[in-house]
Amino acid sequence: MTTPIVTRKRSTIVTSPYFSTSAKPITTTTTTATTTTSTKTKDKNNDSPTKKIKREQIKIEYEQEEKVNKKRQRNKKEKIKNNVKEEEEKEEEEEEEEDIKIKTNINGVSLAKIHWREVWDKIKIMRSENLAPVDTLGAESFNQDHIEPIEKRFHILVGCLLSSQTKDAITHAAVTRLKEYGLTVDKMLTIDINKLETLLHPVGFYKRKAIYLKKIAEILKNKYNGDIPPTFKEIEQLPGIGPKMTNLIVQIAWGRVEGIAVDVHMHRISNRLGWVKTKTPEETMKDLESWLPKENWGTVNHLLVGFGQTICSPVNPKCANCLVNNLCPVGIIEMNSLKKKKGNKKVKNI
Repeated sequence: MTTPIVTRKRSTIVTSPYFSTSAKPITTTTTTATTTTSTKTKDKNNDSPTKKIKREQIKIEYEQEEKVNKKRQRNKKEKIKNNVKEEEEKEEEEEEEEDIKIKTNINGVSLAKIHWREVWDKIKIMRSENLAPVDTLGAESFNQDHIEPIEKRFHILVGCLLSSQTKDAITHAAVTRLKEYGLTVDKMLTIDINKLETLLHPVGFYKRKAIYLKKIAEILKNKYNGDIPPTFKEIEQLPGIGPKMTNLIVQIAWGRVEGIAVDVHMHRISNRLGWVKTKTPEETMKDLESWLPKENWGTVNHLLVGFGQTICSPVNPKCANCLVNNLCPVGIIEMNSLKKKKGNKKVKNI
């Protein structure tokens, strides 16, 4: 029996995205990409040392640049912060200065000068409570009644001469050594200059003062019969004797008050209180004499010098312990400053 032959009709090919002839190229493309990536990785691994070094340098430079930029940003922030802080502090200072001007003076005259009698009385209280070197070692300590008046006056003059730019204790010690040697006009005429210098040391300018003392002794012997001159003008003309010393000598030795004795301590304190606005002790003397009652001239030096030695020191005055810190310009400023500091501490604690 013959098997029948079946013939199939060829169908038309339908184009489809899922069954397209482009599938093969896709495979080929993927393979190519993979091959390219693989080749790059292989090339990278096979880089020469020079290329690796260059890449490291670029990396380091980038990191350094990043650090510099960050530092600049920090500095900029700090600068802004500091500027704000400075402005705030400046505003506070301006407010404080304005407040101080109102409180420390009226029409340019210090409160301490307007109320000088109150200041005087309060300083007297502080002086009575605090013994100062000037109380036991000052010029008054040379005024001893148990020796002859002529010799006593000479001691006072010598003590005042040596006291210039010298602490009271050093002056007192030098006068004591001179007394032990023999502090008379005749002895000072005959003493060897080197021996005299040794007795005076470490008094300020002791070599110059030794020369002055020899000349003074000669003048007193020849012109005043061994005594000191009786008038202000004559005493002031002696070698090494200035206006301040002359006022003290006239007051202590002769018992007369003809002016105010102003030394560097009095000059400093008078200006600090605002009693005067001067540049030299001589100017201070004239200014004080223009308004301070004459009845106070004889005691003002002793009062203020001792006050300066115990409370109103040149550096770091004890304003917190001073009874006139509500009138003294420096005291008012210092106390206001202390109050603000305490206020800031309380705020921080809160």
